[in-house]
Amino acid sequence: MCSRPSFLLTKTELVDSRDAVPLQQFLTMSRSVHDPGWLSYRIAAFVVGKPLQWALHQLNLNSSEDESDTERWNRIKGDYVLVGVVERAADAVLALQRARGVSLADTLYNFDSFRATFASSALPGATLSDKDLLVLVKFLERDRRVVFTEKEVRRSDSCQDSTLIVLR
Repeated sequence: MCSRPSFLLTKTELVDSRDAVPLQQFLTMSRSVHDPGWLSYRIAAFVVGKPLQWALHQLNLNSSEDESDTERWNRIKGDYVLVGVVERAADAVLALQRARGVSLADTLYNFDSFRATFASSALPGATLSDKDLLVLVKFLERDRRVVFTEKEVRRSDSCQDSTLIVLR
């Protein structure tokens, strides 16, 4: 029987499988969350990395069994983006946008109007926070390529007041 709390194992598995991405990493990534990276790197990681990892495991040099719950928690604690949830919200926003119309004026939002239009309708039974909406806009821009954002030059420190969102 495993003595580790199951939520630690589950969270670790989500992070390792890239179903959950640390929030700051998600917001600063330049590539899609589904982009596996360069082919040569992936091949090298598989051909060299997997056998090396297996050999170290056989010698008990990299055993995750030695990692304490505290060490594991410190490694994985923080805010995460659940990629599947963001994908569902993005699908809902795009469906709502298509239903609204296709005029150019219907595609322009500032952060406040984007919030008013989609925060309570993107996911059933939930109202998205400003942080959730920032993640959603980033996903729509970087991963789906259906949003362009342009920051206006203003004396405001608030991203919400100075971001123009164009939803195609």
